Amino acid sequence: MEGVVEMPRSKSVARLYKAVDIGIAGVKMTVLRLEKELEFDAAEVIDVVSDLHERYSKTPGYVVEVVKYNSRGEEVESSGFATLDGLVLFLRPARLISVRVIDNGIEGTRPVDQLRKATPREKFYVSIGRIDLPKDVWGVVIETDRGIRVITRTALRG
Repeated sequence: MEGVVEMPRSKSVARLYKAVDIGIAGVKMTVLRLEKELEFDAAEVIDVVSDLHERYSKTPGYVVEVVKYNSRGEEVESSGFATLDGLVLFLRPARLISVRVIDNGIEGTRPVDQLRKATPREKFYVSIGRIDLPKDVWGVVIETDRGIRVITRTALRG
């Protein structure tokens, strides 16, 4: 049969992120490094999550995200789990673009684009983790491909 174009099938993609602690702009924080990406043809998200949970649930320091895409490549479902403690910054791993520092005494007085800014040297993601602010820092603005999040010293105390 000539001229038959095979339609792309739906697939699930699992991304395994390993937590690493870095210092950026004087702030210590937990970020995620994409360790591996696995593709499953037409597999159900719940089955993939269940399988990976069996394998990784006892390994500390991981965030696992499973995303199902339809035949057009659109995201239709996602799920995941973490073996990592900390503050939930983003519900799903988001690529870290920059960290801006809000020094004590200037909160609310300066536009975000005038704050001290640091850009990571490699591709990191943020989702769950710890943030330790230096004494002279009131908070940070975490900019990602999924939006921004402002974390203040007060929020860290819970």
